[in-house]
Amino acid sequence: MNTTVLTDNFRAAMDLPLVLENEAVLRGALHELMHDLLADPCRKHDMKLQNMLLACKLRLRALQNLHAAQTQVEDVAMWRCDIRTMLEELCAAADLLLSPYGRAVRFEAPPVLVEAACAPRELAALVLELICNAARHTHGEEIAVTIHLKKPRRSRKESACVITVESDGCIALAKLHAGVKQKGSGVSAALRTAWLHHGALLWLAREGKAVAALRLPLKKSGSLPPWEPPDLVELLSDQCSQLYIALTQVCGN
Repeated sequence: MNTTVLTDNFRAAMDLPLVLENEAVLRGALHELMHDLLADPCRKHDMKLQNMLLACKLRLRALQNLHAAQTQVEDVAMWRCDIRTMLEELCAAADLLLSPYGRAVRFEAPPVLVEAACAPRELAALVLELICNAARHTHGEEIAVTIHLKKPRRSRKESACVITVESDGCIALAKLHAGVKQKGSGVSAALRTAWLHHGALLWLAREGKAVAALRLPLKKSGSLPPWEPPDLVELLSDQCSQLYIALTQVCGN
């Protein structure tokens, strides 16, 4: 496909209003554009085309956040997930992707099975959003993602885990509050996903670190189908994958 056709298709995709009614058409157009822009290795040296690729990724990210921020309970597919393995693979992929930019992602969790009913794609998007925010808004080289297990209290029948994402730096509370009010922002999408999982998401400052903490109930999941996490190589080899789209604001193109 020549540059003129790519430019025309790009303009058409950018002009299409970013609303859920256009989601299927816009998602299809953006994926096709990204595939065409990535198909020829020679295009890596064309800054105009690379800027188009970056714009496509940012628009797809905005579309995904808009969708997540307005997702209804009945639209979420729940699976029986090994959350520990899911996050371990996700963090390993994010670590490899962020390493050229001087950032590292370290994962820690108890050496036990952490299984629960969850929407894996939505939960992965939430954790990646927290990693992205840590990379964008804090100065620490290392971003620590940790799972803490919590035993049920007398007032609660279910166990829970707390997933924290922290790094050296301060929390910009004004930006967080603005993001909550902004329709389709990453913060509003993350809060909605936490709510869909009957969880709670908050931000706090602790010992010079900016911390995001997600409390996730470990609901029984025996009747649900098991979910297999994507392969690490697959996450890193596909530049249209959830990983690349979520971290676009850090990694660019």
